[in-house]
Amino acid sequence: MDKKLLGVPLLLFFFCTSHQGFSQVFERVPNDSSKSRSAYPFDGTSSRSQTEPFQNHFDRAATPADEENTAVKNGAGELPFFGIDLFNKDMGGYREKSSEVYVLPPDYRLGPGDKLGIFLLGKVQENREVMVNVEGKIFVPPVGVVDVWGLSIEEFKNLLSKKLARYYDNYSLDVMILQPKNVMVAVVGEVERPGKYVLSAMNTVLDAIILAGGPTDKGSIRDIQLVREQRLYASVDLYEFLMSGNNEYDAFLEAGDRIYVPLLHNKVSISGEVKRPSMFELKPGLDETLLDLIELAGGFTEYAYEDKIEISRLRENGQRELMYVDYHKIAADDSSQNLILRNADRVRVYSKLEQIHERKVAIFGEIRRPGVYDLEDNMHLSDLILKAGNLTRKAYTLEAEVAKIDPGKPTKFIKVNLSKFGNGTNGSSDIRLDEDDQVFIRQIPEWEVGLTVEVEGEVMFPGKYSIAKDSTYLSEILQKAGGFTDEAFLQEAVVIRPSTRLKFDKEFERLKKMRREEMSDLEYQYLVMRQNTADVNHIVVDFEKLVYENDRSQDIILEDGDEIFVPKAPKVITVTGRVANPGGITYAPERDMEYYLVKAGGAAWDANLKKTKIIKVTGEVLDDEDVDNFQPGDIIWVPRKSDKKLWPVVFQSISVIAQLASIYLIIDTSINR
Repeated sequence: MDKKLLGVPLLLFFFCTSHQGFSQVFERVPNDSSKSRSAYPFDGTSSRSQTEPFQNHFDRAATPADEENTAVKNGAGELPFFGIDLFNKDMGGYREKSSEVYVLPPDYRLGPGDKLGIFLLGKVQENREVMVNVEGKIFVPPVGVVDVWGLSIEEFKNLLSKKLARYYDNYSLDVMILQPKNVMVAVVGEVERPGKYVLSAMNTVLDAIILAGGPTDKGSIRDIQLVREQRLYASVDLYEFLMSGNNEYDAFLEAGDRIYVPLLHNKVSISGEVKRPSMFELKPGLDETLLDLIELAGGFTEYAYEDKIEISRLRENGQRELMYVDYHKIAADDSSQNLILRNADRVRVYSKLEQIHERKVAIFGEIRRPGVYDLEDNMHLSDLILKAGNLTRKAYTLEAEVAKIDPGKPTKFIKVNLSKFGNGTNGSSDIRLDEDDQVFIRQIPEWEVGLTVEVEGEVMFPGKYSIAKDSTYLSEILQKAGGFTDEAFLQEAVVIRPSTRLKFDKEFERLKKMRREEMSDLEYQYLVMRQNTADVNHIVVDFEKLVYENDRSQDIILEDGDEIFVPKAPKVITVTGRVANPGGITYAPERDMEYYLVKAGGAAWDANLKKTKIIKVTGEVLDDEDVDNFQPGDIIWVPRKSDKKLWPVVFQSISVIAQLASIYLIIDTSINR
């Protein structure tokens, strides 16, 4: 043999063995013939390059387009498109594919790039790691070069065993795949990133589709075509994989494969009481029926109303028609009910709960959660009380009332003693409830607990104080509060009773929506009065007389919720009304009204100074000429001049002048004749 030709296999041998010694391979592969030799973990270092495309794909963030593809609109709202989530979610498990153990497919064929482990056991103990070269050959001493392209593992093992038998005896041979070959495939059609990809031969059509970003929203996932050697090798329906998880519906890849994702043609939806309400693709060339769709949707829920399933079908004119089928007849092999589905069909399975008349009962009064509740069979009064959170402390248990309402008949009232319920002797008191029954639980008469008032402002100990009903006076609480501070302003101290506030004034609400010119003078005066009566919930008390003169007529009995407010003594005179800059002016002893008006910027152009009023801190309203001196807290109010009705006067004057002119003309004409 030519030495140059002999050197080629020797160089190939040394190249294959230099990457990793035989002893290292032997340490990595357990010498246990009892274990299957058809699977082996991939080498992480040598396979990193082929997994990087997966990492680039799976590390990317989801885009808005991805989210839009997960749901498809139909008449019942938005339903997810079944199967599309497989390509939108982070398939982190694929990144670890190179570190997992895989079972070789039964039809796996050797080719360039496969790394093989060859183990001789028995009298001869040797192990070798070889790589199939681009010509599909390996070099195995002492056999030499062996052509393995297209052979299965078992076929290669038998071939090698025959060749080794020429050199060895009393031995056993084992062969395994250490690392499968890489293959280049093309992914085209309706995928997010069509192109050529390098994958492992252990990858399948599904892996290639995921690597290409999955089908677009127009792409099929039930008719993915695998073209091998210029012919259709397989049509992959991913629904079969998703439904059963069985990989036999997928196909392993070989070099030169072309994966084509065609357009999606037909889809239907099913909503309501099914376990997997979704949009589904109809498989091309297969007449799928309503029963098939229900199976894809996971079957019915326990509340499915099977007597009447609705199908909305799109007709050629663009309008829809409704059809109804009985599932029980389909189950009884009535083919006329098991409709063949068409594109854009909408199936809805209604709920039994929607077909049932809702029965209600109600409970009100001294219960923790009053309201309306569902009536259930054999439901008693004690059951309803339990559902409503049980009675409050104020509940009058000696006599509750149950109103038995029967439409068309007079209401029947039943008195019930609830005090027996806690003794376990409910007996006849625990009546059985019927539909529309209403239960009323009253409050214990004169029940009062925790009556309080609040003291705020310039007192020594502000806060809440407990009172007794109809017996605690204002003076007692002021005494408990420790009296007043040095800055207390008793002239403005008030007792606020929220319960006296006017809740709703229909006339006031009506006037607020009107313009001034639409109101009569009387209506306008009422509107102004109501706008200035925000303190109608104040109880009139003269604190100065009560405290300093011990005037018992000012000592009122307090009620629950009363608020006692003692303000701080003011140090300003308030100027309001028609002035340039209304507000508070620092009090200056012995100064007159003119001083405070100047400080407020002077009177406005429409001010009526003659009608100026002084509201004393005591509440007394005086004319300005009646006030000799001011005190802190006094209010100076400058009103506006009243509107003069000028136009009626003008019109009347013009009318009189016209009449006089007419008289003059008549007289002048008579004289000149």
